[in-house]
Amino acid sequence: MSAIQKMFAFLVITIACQTVVAADYRVEITNLTHKIEFTPRIVIAHVPVSFFAAGDNLNDTSSGLLDGQINNALTEIAEAGNLGPMMAILDQESIQNFVSYTIGSDLLGGGKKQTVELLNVNETLSRISLFAMLLPTNDGFIALNNAVLPQTGNVQYYLNAYDAGTETNTESCADIPGPLCGGTAQSPNDMGEGFVHIHRGIRGLNPEEINPAEYDWKNPVAIVTISRIH
Repeated sequence: MSAIQKMFAFLVITIACQTVVAADYRVEITNLTHKIEFTPRIVIAHVPVSFFAAGDNLNDTSSGLLDGQINNALTEIAEAGNLGPMMAILDQESIQNFVSYTIGSDLLGGGKKQTVELLNVNETLSRISLFAMLLPTNDGFIALNNAVLPQTGNVQYYLNAYDAGTETNTESCADIPGPLCGGTAQSPNDMGEGFVHIHRGIRGLNPEEINPAEYDWKNPVAIVTISRIH
């Protein structure tokens, strides 16, 4: 065998040994509340990284993960249920190799569940995150943040409701989007509490519009069951 043939054979073996291992996952999301609805959910497999932490100021779009891009995207989800900015980030060429995501379509009502699949997930993407808005709230959202994907079998995570801290909780339909209220989704001149924290629920500030007897909740608000299926 010539030197060139030996080199070619070595390259073939090397490439074969570099075959990427991929996995498929089934993600079931269950709404544990009575009447709160979840806006369309974004489910992201990714390399180990935390999207946010309690106490973060999501109004700050100049610092944080990806120089504030993630803060802005989370604000859009929490105030408007808008997944567009988050998807635009994940679709960037410089980001694509570090994430894989899918969308759970439509509103998910109280007591309902939905299953989505994450397919052909590179083994380097060992974590999972999930985000959606809570309706009717000003800036409430559910979050599974940087959780571990199972190597075999399945795992369950219980999710709390968070307040993004980017809009005052007026509980006024004029300030809340969605089928119940149909109000304004965002409030650029209202900075809210200024930090992410556990949501206090519906407190009855405008009971004629959003009755806490119907819409208040206690944590956790969701169960996410993740199963490795391949």
